[in-house]
This record gives sequence, C-alpha cells and structure tokens, in this order.
Amino acid sequence: MTSAYKKLIVGILFVTLLLCAEIIILSKKSVSKDIKFTEPVFIQPSTVSFLAFGDINLGRKVGQRIIKDDVHFPFRHFSIRDDSADIVFANLECQVSDQHGETGHSEYNLIFTAPPEAVTTLQHSGIDIISTANNHALDYGISALKETIDRLNNANISFVGTSKDKEKLFDPLIFKKNNIKFAIFGVTAFVNMTFKNWRDYVSTPDTIELLKKITAIRDSVDVILMSFHGGVEYIDRPTAKVKAFAEWSVNNGVDIFLGHHPHVTFGVQQQGNSYIIHSLGNFIFYQPQHYWTQRSYGIKFLIEKNDSATTVRIDRFIPVKVSMQTRRLYDSLEVQKLFQRTQQLSNFDLIKYWN
Repeated sequence: MTSAYKKLIVGILFVTLLLCAEIIILSKKSVSKDIKFTEPVFIQPSTVSFLAFGDINLGRKVGQRIIKDDVHFPFRHFSIRDDSADIVFANLECQVSDQHGETGHSEYNLIFTAPPEAVTTLQHSGIDIISTANNHALDYGISALKETIDRLNNANISFVGTSKDKEKLFDPLIFKKNNIKFAIFGVTAFVNMTFKNWRDYVSTPDTIELLKKITAIRDSVDVILMSFHGGVEYIDRPTAKVKAFAEWSVNNGVDIFLGHHPHVTFGVQQQGNSYIIHSLGNFIFYQPQHYWTQRSYGIKFLIEKNDSATTVRIDRFIPVKVSMQTRRLYDSLEVQKLFQRTQQLSNFDLIKYWN
C-alpha cells in the first residue's frame, strides 16, 4: 500500500469520526430541548365562611312594624355583615303574601304571613339564602305559597324547600363561592295547613327521594347541608325522630345538619367529619313568653378546600338576644348560661368557640 493511499484512508477515518461526534452532540442537544423541568405547582387552599341562624318571622307584630314604620325594622340593631361571613343562611318562618294589611290571623295565632314589603327587608338584611320549608309554608294557602315563591324569585332572594314544580321539589340549591361548591336541601316534617297535594309544593324528609338527590350530587359538590324543620317546640332536647333523621343525613353524605322549629337552641353533635345542630332556636321572632325563645345563637363554620380534601370546622358561636328587633347578646352572665345549655347538649368541648 502506497504512502498516498494510507493518508487517504486516515483522512477518511478522521472525517468519519468528526461526523459521528457532531451527530452525538446534536442528538444530546435535541433531547435536552425536549425535557422541560418545572417547579411543583401548589394550589392555594380556598376558604369559605358559612354562618347559620335560626327562625325568622316577619309576620304578626313584626310585619305590622314593617308596613307602618320601617321596612328595615327587624334588623335595625343587628348588622349581619359585621360578622364578615361569605354566606349567611336562616329559616324564613312565614309566607310573604299580600293579605291586604293582615299579617296574622284574627282567630288563629299560629297562622301568619309577612307583608310584600318584607322582600325588601330580606334583600337588605345580609342574609344570602333562606329555607322556606317549614310548618308555616302554607298558612294562607297554596296560592300564597306560589306568591311567596314569585316574590322571592323576583327579588333575587335564594331559597330552598318549596317549589311550584313538583319535579324539582327535592332539588338542592347549588351555589359556588371561592372555588368551593355547596348544595343545600330544605325539608319540613309537617305543615300547619294540610291542603290536598301539599307535598307537591313543600319538600319533606322523604329519605328515598333525598337519597337519590344526595347520591346524584355527592361527587360533584364539596359540601352538602340539610336544613330540617321538625320536632317539638320549647323542649330541652331533640326528639328521637329528629335525632334519627339527623343521623341518617350525615350517614348518607350530609356535612352540616341545621335544625329548626323548637324555637329554643340545642347543642352541637360531631359525628365523624360532620356536624349536627338539632335546633338553632330563634333569630327574628317575637316570643317573649319563654326565656330560651329570646336567647339563641348563630354558628359560623369555616370550610377549607385544598388539592386533596375539603374540611369543615366550627369557627365560633354568635350569641343573640331575640325579639322583634334582635340584638347581639353581650351580658356575660346570660352568655354563660347560653353556653352551659349548649355545652350540656353537645358531645365535645365548645369553650374555645365562645371566646
């Protein structure tokens, strides 16, 4: 082999090696461009405060004051907005209907209605959602119930528990706040005036229907609430039937159970991750004949959602002195009595929520 030929072979090998090295370098650069290194993403937790109060009656004497004196009369001394809650809920213990100035039956004290002006009262009260499922839902008949529904809808007041559409009667009210999705049901165990087919307009604690609805929405919402109206008035603890329905509710997916009707407060039961308040007592209600109908509380919950779970916990209790014009309860001795009553009827220590 000649010297010139050897040089040619060496040159070819050298060039080949250079080309191979370049290909390797370029392939590494290409791979590195395809790999993207990103910082881990942490979702900021969402928090919603939910404040629940008891029964509101804007009929009887309160209704007359609304008509004759001041449409804001019931809440004139209680600013709900001072509590900075994202959502405020209460039970509206009356229809809202035009009875030509009448806000209570002349013979039957248990039959009453709020006047049409009460929608303005509610609009400016600071309450966001009401339940209309209670024993007074049909006091002035089905036509007055339909009028109530229309007036609330026209005033953009959110409510649950009654409907003119039988097919939608058991549907929960679904709403979203701060990326947390809620569903609330409203039911009543009975009504004062049992017209034919009244169950087509007022939702009841029908566990078959409720279970269908709860099952259908459980995976699509973060928090489920149940507003229940039932039990016995003015007693010191919930009845067996009320406790049974409350337990059924939380066992089937309800996170917060809110009881109404006894007009006096009971305690709070914690069952797993759920809370049961068998009775929230009164909020705006003129019942001066009993001590405990005039002392009550609101309860504020904090709901927090992160990328792994949604948790519910109590934030605090808000003691109130109930009348036609409810005020906050500041008297330390009366607050202590209310706390002691609530604690005796509860299954865990509440002291930190009252300070």
